[in-house]
Amino acid sequence: MNIGYVIKVLRKQRKMTQEQIALEAEIATSNVSRIEKGLRQPSQKVLLKIAKALDTTPSTLYAACEQPIASIPSFLEDQTAMPCHESMNHVHLSFDANDLLTLFHELSPRNKALLLEQLKTLHRWQMSTDFGAENLTENHHCKIKIR
Repeated sequence: MNIGYVIKVLRKQRKMTQEQIALEAEIATSNVSRIEKGLRQPSQKVLLKIAKALDTTPSTLYAACEQPIASIPSFLEDQTAMPCHESMNHVHLSFDANDLLTLFHELSPRNKALLLEQLKTLHRWQMSTDFGAENLTENHHCKIKIR
């Protein structure tokens, strides 16, 4: 799914114009138009600005992208109907998590499935080693370097 479509749907739900979004996000109106039409993918920085202008988060926009096209408007309405602290999908993510979501979104469906299987395998492996769940605390995290 094109994130531009999600942005357009949410913008219309908010009864905002492309010009209003562009002004609040401090970007050109033509960029908003190109993003909504799917002619351009927003950078993480631009997406963050657009999400802020729409009073949402990039993670909510990405989550909407994963919905069936017919469900996107209702999904966005449900997300915005709940106060921020009650919405499970309205989470402030770290920069690493936002990078991960951005990269994941750009993968093909086949590669998304492959990555999820690899992540599940890695998680099972971690749980079966000495660094399993009983040894992990909030202050102790394993770091994985990918080269």
